[in-house]
Amino acid sequence: MLPGFLLLLGAALAQGTEERFDRLMRDLLIVDTHVDTPGYVVDEGYQLAEEHGYYEADIPRLRRGRVGAIFFGIYVQPQDFPPEAWVPRSLEWIDAVHEQVRANRDQVEFARTADDIERIHRAGKIAILLGLEGGHLIADSPAILRDYYRLGVRYMTLTHFRNNSWADSGTDRPVHHGLSPKGRDLVREMNRMGMMVDISHVSDKTFADALEVSRAPVIASHSSLRAICDIPRNMSDDMVRALARKRGVVFINFSAAYLNPKASAVLVANRERRDREIADMLAKHRNDPSRWEMKRAIQKRYRALLPEVKAEAVLRAIDHVAKIAGPDFVGLGSDFDGISGMVPAGLEDVSKYPVLVRGLMDMGYSDTDIRKIMGGNLLRVMRASEAAAQK
Repeated sequence: MLPGFLLLLGAALAQGTEERFDRLMRDLLIVDTHVDTPGYVVDEGYQLAEEHGYYEADIPRLRRGRVGAIFFGIYVQPQDFPPEAWVPRSLEWIDAVHEQVRANRDQVEFARTADDIERIHRAGKIAILLGLEGGHLIADSPAILRDYYRLGVRYMTLTHFRNNSWADSGTDRPVHHGLSPKGRDLVREMNRMGMMVDISHVSDKTFADALEVSRAPVIASHSSLRAICDIPRNMSDDMVRALARKRGVVFINFSAAYLNPKASAVLVANRERRDREIADMLAKHRNDPSRWEMKRAIQKRYRALLPEVKAEAVLRAIDHVAKIAGPDFVGLGSDFDGISGMVPAGLEDVSKYPVLVRGLMDMGYSDTDIRKIMGGNLLRVMRASEAAAQK
């Protein structure tokens, strides 16, 4: 009788797991704090309404992934464009997002507050928000920073891959020793408006300064962990704990090169060659409509050099933060469409977030903690920023 009983017990447990998963997915709010699609809309005419076999985000796949809200990154890289192009190009990208929302208003809606996100989710639509990636994009102007907020930007990453005139990047030689006095004032202005302060990409000293100055919780919108992959773009355990003490959240970056040391080493060894090959090709084929396909082919070829990194690597990173700081302080910041296709197997695009829900269930996380990790922690920290603005 025992084998038959065990089979029945296993079937009952499997059914219970599926029922639990279905129950969670019916109303679970999934939020990704960093997806870099807008540049493709501007440069390539990429349409969010159409399902694509390339890049990682569009509305059909967001629907399949049961996404409730997504922050689109505005990331005009300082190494790719001259300073006079930073603000105009950023405004082009912001306009492109607003126009995509307007064209698809039956499925998506622009959100400006945490309450908006919840209201839009209850209405069965996807909430769209904006994050500004790099303080260089404000052209040293608090007025332009305020204008970005009026246009819907709800966080600013203090630096990108290079220093700006008031903050040090984690991937550049330090010149300010963290935040300059002007940088500190800009953080205070972000607090005054209710714009979240994002420390992804910054130097360790800039991180410490931002944590000291900000009266609202600070976020890392798309970072991973040095305990797993020891690179400057990732956060140390001490940084994660410090962030948590201020009630901030680290949103895990999905890049294979941030989740696996071997993948990171391969990227570092080949990145300069890859980027030069892409730049030379784009210059040579400046007017060729197929140049973007050629770019993707180059990226794919270099991506194939990396060892396989699976979805479990993201779950491992989430679990690490939960163990050292708590499940209140971790979320999802995939960096989809900004990591040159270096996505984990099983997390190829925005349709795959339910894989993480199942994974967290299998790891023993409660429904309450899964809800926090998948989106609730973003709502909490966003509300804290909104509340700080009212003081």
